Amino acid sequence: MITTIIFDLSEVFFSGMRGIEKRITKITGAEITSKICFEDESEQLFHGKITEEEYWKKIIKKYKWDITTNKLKALIRENMVEIKGTREIIEKLKENGYRLGLLSVHAKEWVEHCEQKFDYHRLFHSTMYSFEVGICKPELKAFELILKKLKVTPQECIFVDDWLENIKAAKKLNIHTIHFHDPKQLKTELIKLRVNL
Repeated sequence: MITTIIFDLSEVFFSGMRGIEKRITKITGAEITSKICFEDESEQLFHGKITEEEYWKKIIKKYKWDITTNKLKALIRENMVEIKGTREIIEKLKENGYRLGLLSVHAKEWVEHCEQKFDYHRLFHSTMYSFEVGICKPELKAFELILKKLKVTPQECIFVDDWLENIKAAKKLNIHTIHFHDPKQLKTELIKLRVNL
């Protein structure tokens, strides 16, 4: 029986990382061939080892961009927009008695901004961020820690994420999974798994 649903944050509850490269390219004129969120420096940021300011300074120096750290900070925050429909599903799940978790690879400063902007922490019984624990999905330890925090077994849980590698990792622990595409598809998949919506 499913008692708990664990959500990813970025590109599930709100968008923001996708498309940022195009905006930076438009301003700097520099062609960006890799995803900013998959840089080596990103690993340090998401593990809580460097600040956002330090992160952007490293990226600017690495690529010789003609842009300030403040401008990059503003750009990424402007790019963060709530995905319409996900909140309503989460609120309905909570109303129907499901335990809700949040497992996210994220930076401290971005989470602080998003919490202030979207006020989403109150929707979840437990949250866990990579910068807090120094562990990122798809490491199995990340899933094991959130299960422990929620005091549930893998078989009781559904994990929702937009990134396939994270889905594959959760399946290794026998957690039910939904590869997120959009809220309509999420609702359909939850119902297929006999979740009360």
